[in-house]
Amino acid sequence: MIETGYLQVLAAAALALLALILTKIKAVPVEKEIAFGSVRAFVQLVAVGYALEFIFDSESFWLVLLSVTVMLVVGAYTAGQRAEHFKSGFTIALIAMGVGSLATLAMMLALKIITVEARYIIPLAGMLISNSMNATAISFNRIGSDLKNNRLAVETALSLGKTWKQASRQYYRDSVRAGMISILNFLKTVGLVALPGAMTGMILAGASPLDAVLIQLVVGYMLLMAVSISALISAEMAVRKFFNAAEQFIG
Repeated sequence: MIETGYLQVLAAAALALLALILTKIKAVPVEKEIAFGSVRAFVQLVAVGYALEFIFDSESFWLVLLSVTVMLVVGAYTAGQRAEHFKSGFTIALIAMGVGSLATLAMMLALKIITVEARYIIPLAGMLISNSMNATAISFNRIGSDLKNNRLAVETALSLGKTWKQASRQYYRDSVRAGMISILNFLKTVGLVALPGAMTGMILAGASPLDAVLIQLVVGYMLLMAVSISALISAEMAVRKFFNAAEQFIG
């Protein structure tokens, strides 16, 4: 197992410094983001590390619940910012991500893939919520831009007697597919293009490559379910915001 401490982290910070220098040389205006982001990442992760050690040792149900809730709310707020073309982005994101993530966790517990322990629930919930957040954000962005850019086609379909669902069906499907594209690409290329995070982490920690592969498969299928549910719900609820009770397009 690789020995990693603050000294190794400080040495690795040279990589961030190199990235900063390269962007500075090429006059790419991201120096502040790189500098601030690098420091912020260090502070956040170290703080989270100490917090997780405390939670894992205490095995408090309420602390686990609080951790998952905070992750879900922050993720929903972030995804909701992508709802530029309609209101209630946060609420829709919270529902979509909550159902996708929590339903997946519940299934894993029911199938006895994991047990009710903080060291399983919190990391897996973080992975589920993070991926659901990305899927929801992309779905929001895609459905909004597609409906806005195809307003004439949508209104023409409505004028011909189609319902709002029929008029927006293609854009809904494209939105869901866009939200799922990352996990779909992952499933197609996993192990061929790159070794994913969970698998790499286990191998670096000294686990058998085969054991790491099996864990990664569980993670992959878990993410597929959560992302699919989140993308479907977020797109379904978002597209409805573009039509009123009389089925008129109001985007």
